[in-house]
Amino acid sequence: MALAAFLLPLCIAGCSDTSPPPTRARSEVPVRSYTVEGVIEAMPKPDRPGTQLIILHEEIADFVASDGRVGMKKMAMPFPIGPGVTLDGLSVGDSVMVQFTTDWNATPAYWITSITRRETPSR
Repeated sequence: MALAAFLLPLCIAGCSDTSPPPTRARSEVPVRSYTVEGVIEAMPKPDRPGTQLIILHEEIADFVASDGRVGMKKMAMPFPIGPGVTLDGLSVGDSVMVQFTTDWNATPAYWITSITRRETPSR
């Protein structure tokens, strides 16, 4: 019995995982900026946390992903809004010109640096 009382804390300590959580591998892809046309599909709602700005953007032929793959097809995706960027005057359905930056070693890994409404419809 004394042996069991001695070994139990050692077994518990040996079973606990104290290793740090896995981290995202650092990307060697440099920080890049892109300018694309798109259409706003959803706007963030201040009274509903978790809602996002979603833009259907054109193909980005020179886009470089975190793993080095080149190209991104036309798609609708959420865009985090960078510091100083305002969505004032914009609404769902607006055709927009968006500038965004990617830094695969940052969080978030991409964000809008500028967004303006276009007078002509996007492709």
